[in-house]
Amino acid sequence: MLGVVGGSRSMLAPTVISRAVRGGTLRVHGTPLAFLEGRNLNHLLVGLAFAEIVADKLPITPSRKATAAFATRLVCGGLAGAVVGSGSRRATLGALLGVAGAVVGTEGGAAFRSWLASLFERDLPAAVIEDLVTFALIGYVNSNLKACTAAPAAA
Repeated sequence: MLGVVGGSRSMLAPTVISRAVRGGTLRVHGTPLAFLEGRNLNHLLVGLAFAEIVADKLPITPSRKATAAFATRLVCGGLAGAVVGSGSRRATLGALLGVAGAVVGTEGGAAFRSWLASLFERDLPAAVIEDLVTFALIGYVNSNLKACTAAPAAA
């Protein structure tokens, strides 16, 4: 799910993951992903996510399907998936699923927003609705994150 969030708003997925790591919900200490524990990184990601949400509404913002934007979404989705997957020692599988989710979020989000914009005959309401759907996904993921990363019980 966080990969889909990363496909919709690239900086939101790493921001959510960084907050979960800082809050102790996800544990990455002693792994290559431990850099996400930094408070300054978390503040930077929150700022970048906010800037992306604002910039997304501007008519000069390039398409999310442009090469650099698409690649950024894949990396952010993969990172989010790797962190969630690392909780069950499946970081590689998590990263692959995060990248797949980012593709779905990028392509599906663009199609959804285009469809909404055609209904409203303008882009701004469509962009705001897309943001609200993304925030709802984040809320759902946050409410279930501990259960997803809990280690399996010993038999």
